[in-house]
Amino acid sequence: MKQLRKGLKESGVLTMIKERPALAEVLFPKSAEQVMDSQTILKRIIWPMPDSKDEDDHSNVEETCLVTGFLRDYTEKGSSRELQQLLKFWTGWSIPPQHLYVEVSPEITLPVASTCLTTLKLPLKCQSYQAFKENLEASVRSTEFGFGMI
Repeated sequence: MKQLRKGLKESGVLTMIKERPALAEVLFPKSAEQVMDSQTILKRIIWPMPDSKDEDDHSNVEETCLVTGFLRDYTEKGSSRELQQLLKFWTGWSIPPQHLYVEVSPEITLPVASTCLTTLKLPLKCQSYQAFKENLEASVRSTEFGFGMI
């Protein structure tokens, strides 16, 4: 604690907080859940773009749009707690990075996260929103035992 206090004094952060107490909430949020909403996530997502080499394969483009639409719906309908858990699964952290990437892959059956690259990989084949939601929530629950514990 002494070193932390010394660092805050030397960096000028402590003085800044004393002069402007409202900054303490910005610098040290009590939890990410307080500020987590769908727009916080949606505005950072980089959605997949169709490959120019696959222009003839319209079914993949349609399925990709369907799956990414399911993700958008899930994000818009999700509670603050669900969105925090999704972000933790996606990035390994509960604070949103500048960019969140989405990929759709025919090679996987459940959503997979590449936390280092902040990439959420979604399975291409998904018959309904309910099936998508169940699969995503099953994957998200895996953070209870993985990187989400750091």
